Amino acid sequence: MDIIQLGKIISLILIFLVLLKFKTNISLALFFLSVYAVILFSVGAEKAFFSSLGILSERSSIKLYIIVLSVLYISNVQKHEKMFDKLLSSLRSIFRNDQIVSVTAPSIIGLLPMPGGALVSAPLVEKSTEKMDMSNEFRTYLNYWFRHVWEFIWPIYAGLLLFEAMSKIPLRTIILRQTPYTVLNIITGISVFIYYLKTHNIKKINISENNSIKKTFFDFLAGMWPILIIVMLFFVFSIPLYISLIFSSVLLTLVRKIRIENIVRMIFSPLMGKTMLLMISVLVFQRILYISNIFGTSTLGELSFGFLIFLCFIISFSIGFLTGVNTAYIAISYPILFPLIQGADFINLSVYAYVIGFSGILLSPVHLCLVLTNEYFESNLLKVYKFLLPSVFLLMIFSTFLVVVL
Repeated sequence: MDIIQLGKIISLILIFLVLLKFKTNISLALFFLSVYAVILFSVGAEKAFFSSLGILSERSSIKLYIIVLSVLYISNVQKHEKMFDKLLSSLRSIFRNDQIVSVTAPSIIGLLPMPGGALVSAPLVEKSTEKMDMSNEFRTYLNYWFRHVWEFIWPIYAGLLLFEAMSKIPLRTIILRQTPYTVLNIITGISVFIYYLKTHNIKKINISENNSIKKTFFDFLAGMWPILIIVMLFFVFSIPLYISLIFSSVLLTLVRKIRIENIVRMIFSPLMGKTMLLMISVLVFQRILYISNIFGTSTLGELSFGFLIFLCFIISFSIGFLTGVNTAYIAISYPILFPLIQGADFINLSVYAYVIGFSGILLSPVHLCLVLTNEYFESNLLKVYKFLLPSVFLLMIFSTFLVVVL
């Protein structure tokens, strides 16, 4: 990767930020950026067009549509049928504090890895913070940040499994090395939350729920059973996630006796349409970057440890930021980096690349969880960054300090 190629990559990021600054619709911004990338990297219009059609019709993409739309449908039914009220009632009985509930709910849902899974917890955050004078931008941050605290250590996340497969580092070792980052993100999120509450003078709201253990348990089941069925089918019986979601959607529809007109209204809602357009825009942009081969292959010789850290940072962060996909930055950056770091501190540098790449994903405007949560709360994405940037910068500074010291 030469200086000209690096300059092109930086220009992509800068144009993206400018488009966001002028409040350009994200789907439209991604379209402009895709066209710019085609021209910038001399991809060729015909190749770009047919590659884009190919990614949109791939089996994996169709599964993604089903997964995200099913998640939205289940969430809409739960909200329409007031099932979230039962779930919130159980969490309130346990924690006796809506502030704790608002960070616990997305953390619990975060144990279930699914594309756009933040949409499942978004209604819970919305409901638990409805009596707080809280901006939609901060609600977006809360839901998004606590949804992703487990991705460094939860062994069923695809990115973590791909990391193990490509690096040959035992999963137990990876989890042990990355545990400090999960702890840091939890502490960071709670600190930002407490600071926001204090600066906005949001007081603790006393909760009247004082339910029995039995009622609390059954309220939790009443609000959570569609998600628990998905977890059971996917993790216990190894049924593909999209099939598990379809089954749960159909069962939920039958059990709650949802009328046909309500089903049609939920499926063809404006949010569903915006979500589909977002997914298509993200998939096309990711495919254009892939066929552009913007990072190429490295032919560098022996490098200093400091420069290896720099390469791990710039390559992993850039790919994570531009693609917004965990498995993408691992699949693209690791084949470039591994030949260079084999003779150095391989495990530490591999973990560093993972953490920095994930930092890029957390800031990526094309990360589905971020754009969908932002869409749900109708927040201003640039104002969301006011909370995200300090949190992610702390993660990057901490990880850089550890790789240098250790």
